[in-house]
Amino acid sequence: MSHLFFRRIERRPVLLSFSLLMLISLIQYGQSSMQIAKRSSVFHDSPYTMWLSMDQFSFIPILFFLLVPLLAAIPGATLIAKDRQTRFTQQLILRRGGMRVAWGYLVTSFLLGAVLVGGTLLINFFGFFLLLPNLKPDFFLNLNIAVMSQDTLWVGLYYTHPLWHALASILLAATWSGLFASFATAMAWFLKNRFLTVAAGLLLQIGLMAANLLLPLPVHVSFVPSDFMRESAGATLSGAVVAGVTVIVVLVVAGLTMIGGRVRAYESNR
Repeated sequence: MSHLFFRRIERRPVLLSFSLLMLISLIQYGQSSMQIAKRSSVFHDSPYTMWLSMDQFSFIPILFFLLVPLLAAIPGATLIAKDRQTRFTQQLILRRGGMRVAWGYLVTSFLLGAVLVGGTLLINFFGFFLLLPNLKPDFFLNLNIAVMSQDTLWVGLYYTHPLWHALASILLAATWSGLFASFATAMAWFLKNRFLTVAAGLLLQIGLMAANLLLPLPVHVSFVPSDFMRESAGATLSGAVVAGVTVIVVLVVAGLTMIGGRVRAYESNR
């Protein structure tokens, strides 16, 4: 069933999303390259302290992770929105069943969003190995980046095995990118406007940002994905909160998908 949806993926939305992600990444890479070129030959920076997800001295990483929900959702949400407008989804539902079709779109959208964002972050991260030596971060030598347990998940791993920490961070960011894309796809069963469908993940993130300000958790722990998708964020983080928010969003996406699939299947069979 899944191969049916992957064959129908349009190249233009994928290329648009990947190009915008890479453009933001390359801007950050270029800025960091100029900073590195201006420094003396003796420095303590490494790819683990300068790459996109760790860069704390530029607005570019903030913009990147803020826009991830929108850019990750473009290919999958565009596909289902177009199919709903042309009533192709009704034909699929009549042949395959509402739930199978709903989950097919969901899995396709999740994988597209995760691969696009995860691939962009991997390219940016390994690109810095062309500029900087492979040195482990040091808590005292790299005090300027302020990586500590309050704002970084698994901080001990960062100083002992920084490569694994960076890869774990990329995996978390890719997972949440897929979730945002899946949320937009799930909402497509209820929204007729294509723009609102594609922007649903971004609106979810903005809503969580507003809730984080109006209803703060104890010790002001952030539950905003744009914070914990970064390897080190300028906010207080908690592994338990990250896990809890992830589970809630997974359940919401699954619920919307099941309801949407059944509702549209009922309409198609009338």
